[in-house]
Amino acid sequence: MKFRFHWGWAIAVFYTLFVITMVYFVIYSKGVDHSLVMDNYYDYDIGYEKLIGQKKRNSNSLSIPVKIDYDQNNNIVIINFPDSLKNISGEVWFYRVNNEKFDKKINVTTDSFNKQVVDVKGFLKGKWKVSVDWQSGNKKYLDEKDLYFK
Repeated sequence: MKFRFHWGWAIAVFYTLFVITMVYFVIYSKGVDHSLVMDNYYDYDIGYEKLIGQKKRNSNSLSIPVKIDYDQNNNIVIINFPDSLKNISGEVWFYRVNNEKFDKKINVTTDSFNKQVVDVKGFLKGKWKVSVDWQSGNKKYLDEKDLYFK
């Protein structure tokens, strides 16, 4: 008896390959990290205007804004705060755009020139979002900038 391949076999092969492909993608998707950029992202987003909006408006109202620069030759980030403000405190957040496991938080410690230098030699190369959440006196500020470490 001779085996003949006809449309019935073609349909069976097609559906079998389809099921195998679907099972593969289900198993593969179980291993993919589906985490958000930060914990409680939705709560953070809901309170954005209250918490973040006012801080950004305060930063925009400064006559001399905060400068966040990356010195590629020395692998440092330089943050210059306005000279007119004193007793500056807060946090500098380095957000890794594609993986929250590499995020870093550093306390603001300025020198006598209201400048802070952060060594980023150990940071991964690529895009980072630098967020400086700081205050002087009773007024709170927030400044952000995207940097590309090389």
